Amino acid sequence: MTKKAGISLDGVTKSFGAVEVLRDVSLDIADGEFLTLLGPSGCGKSTLLRIIAGLERNDSGAISIGGRRVDGLRARDRDIAMVFQSYALYPHMTVAGNIGLPLAMRRMNAWQRLPFIGRFLPGTRAARAGIAREVADVAQSLDIGQLLDRKPGQLSGGQKQRVALGRAMVRHPAAFLLDEPLSNLDAKLRVQMRAELTELQRRLGVTMIYVTHDQAEAMTMSDRVAVMLAGKLQQVAPPRKLYDDPETLAVAEFVGSPKINVIPVDGGFQAVRPEAMELVAADAAGAMAGRIRLVEHMGSESLVHVEVPGVALPLIARLDALSDRDPQRGEAVGLRPLPGRTLRFDAKGVRVRG
Repeated sequence: MTKKAGISLDGVTKSFGAVEVLRDVSLDIADGEFLTLLGPSGCGKSTLLRIIAGLERNDSGAISIGGRRVDGLRARDRDIAMVFQSYALYPHMTVAGNIGLPLAMRRMNAWQRLPFIGRFLPGTRAARAGIAREVADVAQSLDIGQLLDRKPGQLSGGQKQRVALGRAMVRHPAAFLLDEPLSNLDAKLRVQMRAELTELQRRLGVTMIYVTHDQAEAMTMSDRVAVMLAGKLQQVAPPRKLYDDPETLAVAEFVGSPKINVIPVDGGFQAVRPEAMELVAADAAGAMAGRIRLVEHMGSESLVHVEVPGVALPLIARLDALSDRDPQRGEAVGLRPLPGRTLRFDAKGVRVRG
């Protein structure tokens, strides 16, 4: 059975030369939690994952896995499994060979692993039979049991991803670390694999840390999302809370597509999600008057971009397909936030409550 283990980071820092990549990162990840590190390229999320894995050394701070301090341990001694963006499969080996490789390295010596001589050495037959059984079990759980004799070059992207996951699962690690594992897949397959990965993690009950720049992946798969910007953790919260209740303007602007509307006011900013922005007559009470610059018809919804004097970027209202309005480019309109849906931030971008 796959083990479970919480992971704790306390004041982790990392620099490459004069460039500070991670700044005082502290984070507690519970046993069996699916946590996503979300942020743009260069924010430090992959570096943090590699430090947890033991593939990079932190400059300061502490890392614990399952209550055990692991800063000084090599990657192989940390009891974690990492799945890379590139899958990192051996092209000359079969699917079964790729999945079973960690077990072969652990249970068989160099002579026993030789393809011809090894099979005649004492203990080899029993070791290989045990590995084959475990590989078959893992492959069956990932629905790739019929692919065990194929080589990676004969597989689709989704099948390669399952093989990479199988190689991680067969070790029964304390935690899984996944670095942009779906970025090489097409859009349709990414949606399918999101659902499969989420179901797999729930079924195994294993701790999983997932790195991505894709908000859809983070918001649909995670128990909690940790937003990283410029090497610093900005906020850690469940997806819904992160979207509805951001602590900073930076998080509010990063999470959500299209971006939240930001309106300068005295002493700070007001922010309103596009779906909370009502399209009304230009002279309606409490409305900001403007003119439509662009209408994006998305099928189930329309995004109406409105230029408002005094606001640098067009404000966006999201209209569902059932709306009886038919906004036109160049039309004079008004925008009005729905009651109770405005977020306030001070001049430094910190949330103002109350």
